[in-house]
Amino acid sequence: MKDNEMMDALVQVKRIGALLNEVLDTSRQLADSVDRGDQVSIQLLVAMREEPIRKLQAADQVLRYQIGTLPKEDARTLTGLLNGETEGSVQQEIMLATQAAANRRILKQVVELDEVLNRKLTHEQSVYNEK
Repeated sequence: MKDNEMMDALVQVKRIGALLNEVLDTSRQLADSVDRGDQVSIQLLVAMREEPIRKLQAADQVLRYQIGTLPKEDARTLTGLLNGETEGSVQQEIMLATQAAANRRILKQVVELDEVLNRKLTHEQSVYNEK
């Protein structure tokens, strides 16, 4: 894989990490507002979460597009790095895999917090309730 392709992927993965941190921070603020019963803050914070989530979707699409345009072997390598495979990797690849792993951990926190928030806000109508 060419250095510029690796750098492009690394930039997107770091951007995703920053956006995930923004969503996590806003979600934590939202949880505090829910606990306080502050309806105005809840509405404001729900709206504030939309922008970084849209940007996350866009960054994910850019990364998926990049994978789709690479030769098969390079696409496999990049996909492997995004999934945490680093055996035999060079420094830049290890940086990408490390950031991707951090992103997965942050995403897990966001999803867990979102489930709690969704249940608190919607009660029995939660999207997380089993049918």
